[in-house]
Amino acid sequence: MSDDSNPRLTEGVVLFTQGDTTYFLFQILGEGRNGERILYARPRTPEGFQGKVLVKYAALAQGGGLSEKHQRARIRLEEEVRLARFLQHPNIAHVVGLFEMKHALCVASECVGGFTLDSLLAIAQARGRYFSEAFILYVFAEVAAALAYAHARTDDAGIPLNIVNRDVNPTRIRLAPRGGVKLTDFGVAFSRLAGRVVTTLPRPKGDVIYSSPELLLGEDVDGRADLFSLGLTMLEFATGRHLYDPGNMKMADLEARMSEEERRRLLKATVRSMDAGLTSVAEDAIHWAMAYRPGDVDAAMQGLPERLCAILGWLLQRDPAMRFQTASELERVLRVRLGELPPFGPKDAVKEVEQALSDAGERMEELDFLDDEGGFAPADWRAPPDYVETQPEARNEDELTTDPTPRRAVKAPPTA
Repeated sequence: MSDDSNPRLTEGVVLFTQGDTTYFLFQILGEGRNGERILYARPRTPEGFQGKVLVKYAALAQGGGLSEKHQRARIRLEEEVRLARFLQHPNIAHVVGLFEMKHALCVASECVGGFTLDSLLAIAQARGRYFSEAFILYVFAEVAAALAYAHARTDDAGIPLNIVNRDVNPTRIRLAPRGGVKLTDFGVAFSRLAGRVVTTLPRPKGDVIYSSPELLLGEDVDGRADLFSLGLTMLEFATGRHLYDPGNMKMADLEARMSEEERRRLLKATVRSMDAGLTSVAEDAIHWAMAYRPGDVDAAMQGLPERLCAILGWLLQRDPAMRFQTASELERVLRVRLGELPPFGPKDAVKEVEQALSDAGERMEELDFLDDEGGFAPADWRAPPDYVETQPEARNEDELTTDPTPRRAVKAPPTA
């Protein structure tokens, strides 16, 4: 596979060197949300090859200069690295650094193992049962801790950075093989970091179907927008239902629910999304974000324990003033609710995933995961006598990997 701006971007090529560590291109994954290329690289030290890192790659000007897309990608990468200096938390994926090559600018980040919540949801659906209430409370308390830290950060002068992740969704949250939880990407985050480039056209960032109403409608946002996104993620992970999924309801029926003022705001937001070049998926999300009512939230939460319903009811308020006001407040409530149940921590989360893998059995073959996902074994798995475990270091330099493929959906609905 090659890159238009650099024909030599092929697997096995040296990307950059830092001290005595050389980073080799291992796999090309695709394109990121800002137009950058997403790669896996393997660092080689004097001791040999180490584990993979995730690399975002933005082309530099060659002759005719950068396209608008590549220029935007470079600016976002530079901002991401500058912001990462203020995001040193055990529940946030670590950014290794910014590296400039002859042809490109690269950002290397920690490659977090384990499973994304998106994949864990697929495993739950494959076995026909969602994860436990304790598992949900534990995982989302850890994410809330990461957001609480990020939202409260200040710059070197003590001025609040007002960081908003803007891309909290099931693919950005991972459960590591030892039970730790990490929020993996602040690449489209908003902040008041000095020198940042201000967006001239308000538009949702990240995965729009997990965006808050105020973000979709082009209004001012703060950390409470991340809490709404976390609520959408929690709801889907706990039930398989998404609040922005209207089912068989038509757009005309959605608009019939709205007041004249709401329809005016909807029209303005829809025109803005078209000007920004967003897809029809964004338009659908904007409609539903304006149209949903408390009864829709209640229906989506049907069958959940009272503890989770109470928390989701606050998180999924359309008006930010009616939600939890800080991620710290949310984290505290989640941990209090978790404390009302039998003790549950990282080891318990690992055991529950292992049991889910065992329960899913052969249906796991219907699922496709990213190459860096895994690290868990089914609860009843036993290594055969001739089993030999291989490590990344054992691979040859010229070994090729296959590109990841989209996950196939499991259609059988699980029980709540």
